[in-house]
Amino acid sequence: MRRMLSLLAALTLATAHSAAAQERYAAGDREEGTFYFRLNVPFARAVMPNTVDQVWAALPDAYKLLGFTAEPSPDASRKEVATKYMAIRGQLYPGEPNSQYFDCGNNSHSGPLADQGDITFAMTSHVQPDERGGTAVLTQVKARVRRRDSSQYPVDCISTGKLEQTMAQFLQQRLTAPGTVEIRRNR
Repeated sequence: MRRMLSLLAALTLATAHSAAAQERYAAGDREEGTFYFRLNVPFARAVMPNTVDQVWAALPDAYKLLGFTAEPSPDASRKEVATKYMAIRGQLYPGEPNSQYFDCGNNSHSGPLADQGDITFAMTSHVQPDERGGTAVLTQVKARVRRRDSSQYPVDCISTGKLEQTMAQFLQQRLTAPGTVEIRRNR
């Protein structure tokens, strides 16, 4: 009997923890902390004809042009910047569906899931010398969508590559035209 009560208490605690985690996710703070670059996860690669130090110095500005705040890694030798997890309620950029940036699968009746839910995502870039010369910028995006029309668990998403490509274009513009660069998004 005691063993059964102990098992029941453990099961209740695990269920309560899971429910609390789901509530936190719904509030947009399930993913906490910093997203670090991992080589075993798909990434986009852009090569710049500049030195590592030049690219490293311009990288935070490229993130700002996307509308994101990126913090450098506490370990300066890593040459890495990352955003905190961000929540998208509605559209990432006005007039552009989220499915242009995130592939979360499709609903056979209503289309891309990225356009039907709240997305939580983070982005990170790692700068390193390229073996053929110049500097390689490796960028990863981690994202999840939680549908608004159901209580299903979040669905993992992959990047379409558009955020990474846009960041690389902003970075290249920053490197070729130091100073103030104004970027206007095409609509």
